[in-house]
Amino acid sequence: MSYKKELSPEEEALENALLPIINRLIDKNFENADDKISAKIAPLIGGAIREQIKNQKDDIVDALYPVMGNMISKFVTKSFEDLLNKINDKIQNGLSAEAIKRKIKAKLRGISESELLLQESSSAKIKAALLIHKESGSLLCKVEDENATLSDADMLASMMSAIRSFVNEWINNNESYKELGEIEYGGNKIIIEASGHSYLAVIVEGATYKDTYEEIRHVLEEIVSKYAQELRGFNGSYENFPKEEIQHSLEKLFLKTPPEATPKSKRSPLLWIIPTLLIAYLAYLFYNDYVDDQYEKRITSMIEQTPVLTPFKINVDVEDKIATITGKLPFAYHKQRVDELLEKVDGLKAVHDKITIIPTLTDPMQVSANIAYLIKGINLNKDNNINYTFDYNTLTLQGYLADEKMKRKLLQALHMIHGIHTIKDNTKIKVVEFHTNLYFKTASTKIDGTTQKKLLELTNIIKKSHTNETIMIQAFSDMIGNSKDNRELAKNRVQNIKKFLQKSNHLTNNIKIEIYNTPPAGIDPKLEPHKARCIKISLQGNKSNV
Repeated sequence: MSYKKELSPEEEALENALLPIINRLIDKNFENADDKISAKIAPLIGGAIREQIKNQKDDIVDALYPVMGNMISKFVTKSFEDLLNKINDKIQNGLSAEAIKRKIKAKLRGISESELLLQESSSAKIKAALLIHKESGSLLCKVEDENATLSDADMLASMMSAIRSFVNEWINNNESYKELGEIEYGGNKIIIEASGHSYLAVIVEGATYKDTYEEIRHVLEEIVSKYAQELRGFNGSYENFPKEEIQHSLEKLFLKTPPEATPKSKRSPLLWIIPTLLIAYLAYLFYNDYVDDQYEKRITSMIEQTPVLTPFKINVDVEDKIATITGKLPFAYHKQRVDELLEKVDGLKAVHDKITIIPTLTDPMQVSANIAYLIKGINLNKDNNINYTFDYNTLTLQGYLADEKMKRKLLQALHMIHGIHTIKDNTKIKVVEFHTNLYFKTASTKIDGTTQKKLLELTNIIKKSHTNETIMIQAFSDMIGNSKDNRELAKNRVQNIKKFLQKSNHLTNNIKIEIYNTPPAGIDPKLEPHKARCIKISLQGNKSNV
């Protein structure tokens, strides 16, 4: 509740006398102390704006919208015009080396040239940078691009502070503390990077990437680290404020500027005549190679479809529509058949027939038939499985045979076929598998009837298959009694088995012996002592076998 104190007649007369003088002094003081008054009033205005935004958000938005809208429209229009000018300039220079490079680059990326051109033209470009005091909203320093100046940077700084204060207050009331990071409009944005007592607002045109944000952050860090005391003590006066030094730091954001468009110059016709002639010449060479290749395929196909010529190796080479035929044939009749086929091919400039007649040349068809007959007889034995390829006097054998004896007989028979000059033998001997266990009584080395029967089975297999595989004999111990005595007992058992094998059928196979002081793996000598002292016999395939 407010009230006005009633004045006495003397006091009222004094007030009326002094009031005009005081008003003139106040007006005069305002005229002579603008900076001091601004410094005192600026914090009050900032606080008043924030309080107004808090209480009447809609009214503030309606009041600021026309001004902000016009400023944003000017920036968007100017940016769009610059983008169109860049694209038009690059299109007009479409036959330049840079344009050809761009076409290749677009193909490699799998995008259209227009899309690549738009990407290049829309790279990030900083238009203006404003350093603004957080508390008062005063514009501390600004740097602008020479082609895009701000009409009223102080007003923009005040509005930015008001918007930032409003958004931050709303965010803080709804969730954890966060700062307004950027404001987007059209293809532009205002990036806001805040510190303790100030924040940096950067107006950017085009696409922004990680490097842009890092560069803005780096510049603000540099300013804060150098002038932290000045920023903290700013009271609205610029008298001792390092404005020029901060401006130099902000100018670093504008160092990375796009190269200016090169002036248009008259191009020589050679710039497009020479590449065109080169492309035409390369196309001519590729076309000739394609035509020659088609002639080769056609002539080769005709020869392969002629039965009397199929067994023989005839080479066809076509270069610049000139066919060269080489090979060996047994009779002049065969050469005549080749000439007749070539006469049916239209479009050839010339034919060079370099076929040689060799009367003693063996008919490959007959040689192949003899080989097939012999291999078929060998494969009647189920233990043999031989495949072969015969390519003009060279025979290649693959597969496996039952034993070495069978292999020697096959090679001897093949060498007797006239017309085979070279035999490539890749055959292998089939592995004969045999595994058995022999058991002895305690402290006994005697070979009983069961053991003799198993050993005879082994000798019969070796004799029948003619295999030269190694006989492996492994002796184990039941670990009952002295280990030295057990080892000597195992040696005697192995020697008896070896003598028996060598006497039976006069075996010449290599015998390999291994003696162990332990039972076989998985055998418990206490539960199964007879299996623990067993003798294992098996056949091991040599490296030359399968």
